[in-house]
Amino acid sequence: MARDRVTFLSSMMGRRELLRRGGAAALALGAGAALSGRAPRAEAQGMTAMSMQFAWFLNSQAAGELVSIAKGYYRDAGIDLKMQPGGPALDPIQVVAGGGTTFGDVASIGVLLNARSHGLPVKAFGTVLQKHPFAFFFLKSSGIRTPKDFEGKTIGIQPTARPLLDAVLQKHHVAKDRVKVVFVGGDIAPLATHQVDVITGWVIDRLPLFANLGLASQIGYFRLWDLGIRQYAYTYFTTDSAYNQRRDVLARFLSASAKGWLDARDHPEEAIDIVLRAAPALNRALEVTTLRNMGDYFTSIATKQHGWGYMDPKVWQELSDIYISLDQMPRPVKPEEIMTNELVVMAKTPKV
Repeated sequence: MARDRVTFLSSMMGRRELLRRGGAAALALGAGAALSGRAPRAEAQGMTAMSMQFAWFLNSQAAGELVSIAKGYYRDAGIDLKMQPGGPALDPIQVVAGGGTTFGDVASIGVLLNARSHGLPVKAFGTVLQKHPFAFFFLKSSGIRTPKDFEGKTIGIQPTARPLLDAVLQKHHVAKDRVKVVFVGGDIAPLATHQVDVITGWVIDRLPLFANLGLASQIGYFRLWDLGIRQYAYTYFTTDSAYNQRRDVLARFLSASAKGWLDARDHPEEAIDIVLRAAPALNRALEVTTLRNMGDYFTSIATKQHGWGYMDPKVWQELSDIYISLDQMPRPVKPEEIMTNELVVMAKTPKV
């Protein structure tokens, strides 16, 4: 079987593409004013100005920050937050490292490890999701029961997911030349139409899409985390210099963000109504379901012991070792270089 014959498959507009066309980038202005109904202010009196670069467009997966703005949690913490939506052509690490914003978030921590190994002075200081919801989806009728059954199959991935697939193949002893890899867009059509045997995506928003097609009972999946490739998602980071100079305000940001995310978890419909003020083109029902699906990802044994946003250094060490074994990074990165829980402790986030 030919290895890695790259093609692009797409037959319907994906949720993220719809959002891009919907004009969510309007949030790059005074986001707090837009969401809370207050008039924009040139300068907030007695407030600390901060700016955040999101990894992606604004949707349910930014609900916590948007709720924190709308309900004044950041304002109560003395923070005047400006948000910048992201997208596929924007690298939040480059924006933050270049001084474009105070801090940002990333969809997967592997990119932070890679950046640090290449000399960029970035550091993670908290995470929204305790387990990465990335998964491999397949039809149960395909006969796939374990990752070993990927042999002889066609796997559709987004181009940025290649290191994740390689890590799974290596860990589960599947030869790369025994799978066919094709690049797909952000929708599920290639699997639903049998163009691929396996497709990648996030559990939190892909399962509702399969359900909408009447395929919910026919779909199986392996979460990346359960396959032994552990990553965090929607992880906050900043530069070493900003971290050293602004620990207090970053800790206050974490405290307020914890309130927003736990509020969004407990009141998903209200939270999505807030999100829709920023991104009205979104499908409300899908976003509510996606946010509800995120509920189990906010907490872990670690958060119950140490507080919301806490990160296990072992997760970072294991991922560094995996990336080195795959030649994905030029050098190993120690946890103390790339992450800290100091601000979670300072923030006294809820132990949930």
